[in-house]
Amino acid sequence: MKLGLTRMFVLVVAMALLAAACGGGGASETTTTAAPVTTAAPDSTTTTAPDGITSYDGVQPATIQIIARGTFRDPEVGLASGSGAGSGFIISPDGVAVTNNHVVAGAATLEVFVGGDTTTSYNATILGVSECNDLALIDINEREPLPYLEWYADDVRAGLEVYAAGYPLGDPEFTLTGGIVAKAKAGGDLTGTSSIDHTVEHDANIQPGSSGGPLVSADGKVVAVNYAGGALASSTEQFFAIAADLAEPAVEELRDGDFESLGINGWAVWDDSLGLSGIWVAGVAPGSPAAEAALLPGDIITALNGLPMGTDGTFKDYCDVIRTSGEGRAMAVEVLRWDSSEVLRGEINGDEPIQQAFSFLEEVEEDFDVDTGVTAYSGYQTVTDDWGVLTVEVPLEWSDINSSPGTFDDGTTVPFITAATGYDAFIASYDVPGMQYVAFDPSQSIDEALSGWAPAAGQCTDLGVYDYADGVFTGSYQVWDDCLGNGTVALVLAAKPAEGDYTVVIYAQIVSDADWEAVDRIFASFNVIR
Repeated sequence: MKLGLTRMFVLVVAMALLAAACGGGGASETTTTAAPVTTAAPDSTTTTAPDGITSYDGVQPATIQIIARGTFRDPEVGLASGSGAGSGFIISPDGVAVTNNHVVAGAATLEVFVGGDTTTSYNATILGVSECNDLALIDINEREPLPYLEWYADDVRAGLEVYAAGYPLGDPEFTLTGGIVAKAKAGGDLTGTSSIDHTVEHDANIQPGSSGGPLVSADGKVVAVNYAGGALASSTEQFFAIAADLAEPAVEELRDGDFESLGINGWAVWDDSLGLSGIWVAGVAPGSPAAEAALLPGDIITALNGLPMGTDGTFKDYCDVIRTSGEGRAMAVEVLRWDSSEVLRGEINGDEPIQQAFSFLEEVEEDFDVDTGVTAYSGYQTVTDDWGVLTVEVPLEWSDINSSPGTFDDGTTVPFITAATGYDAFIASYDVPGMQYVAFDPSQSIDEALSGWAPAAGQCTDLGVYDYADGVFTGSYQVWDDCLGNGTVALVLAAKPAEGDYTVVIYAQIVSDADWEAVDRIFASFNVIR
């Protein structure tokens, strides 16, 4: 049963890797060419513990360089076993220090140098991380009392004199630059590595490797935690830091372990030419929810609880889902494993580790003698219905798309998508490829859905009903061959989620060998945003 609808809606996502002032040893990119305002910090590397540092020119002893070693995955350079460098600062004499999540998450070892001393290093233990806040708390394994910094308690205002301390570009020599606050409360979704309420925008020069270092006031108090460089502001020389009024309470929570975190080191990516968006996983922390779910470096999280990730180039949707779900609650996840082009589905914090989604093509290619080498489609796009309930990937050439709600004879209105090379021909015949996707709530039975969407009697040869399971949905699909004698294959999938009282139905027409791959992609990508 094919339904004629009206109205077209196409969601196309786009991708660019965001340049942040991330940890990096000798990074090739520079976020600004502006000269430091203030340099030549004191040479002192004393480890005696004052009551708290009281001047910007005394922050060096409490500022640390962090060398993180492990295996990380970058989409441009691939898998890399090596080290990256970032900055941080000590907040108590027992050696507890603050840095960015993206500096340490997923590292096998952390080596810390205190106050610019390049001859003595210490191991450090991660106490807690939060990728949504891009913050981490570590414990330097040194029992001597250490110098420390205190948080800035006054209101931050534009024009406030500030200084950025750290070790940019992996250089072990301490660097201190100066400037002013440009905006006290700039946007909080400026990067693809966090999602917070607001940031401090300033012009104290920072570079890759400055991440996690303190932005301090003239009296040496921490105004914010540096984390993002000038590439975010196009041609301007502005930099961004996590404001103390947000960082301090988050750091206190990290004393009890991870929060607002799945245990990944990653960033948002999108590519409009591929029709792809998501959260790129560069590293996975051992023992984290992401590790327990079997995520790997190089995976792309494309959806959480059915919501597409990274479509705006930020962490916002990713963190909104985590915060809405609550700590430790199960979340449905969809992953693209980049190396093998597999679509994986399962749960994080649940009982279903990710596994390959159902492959319709593998099930039928021998029975239908499918030539899998045929490639007729240039790419795929993600389509969402007008209600924002259904998502699915279809070939770019299936560009005649209708996403208005469907209304049945009894007046029932449901979310609906139709995509085909030609809408009218698809509705009226078996001559062109295409698909329809609908969700029924309350639920239909699987048998009712299959029979309701079957081709009219006598039009096609019934090849039977088969079981379907992809880790999130279970049900059945039915296949018909040689519709109206022209060789077209028609199929109907009816499936239900593990949780939720609704049924999804997908009807598709396969006219050529290339359409088998298209239907396989549809089966692997369809989802419901609840």
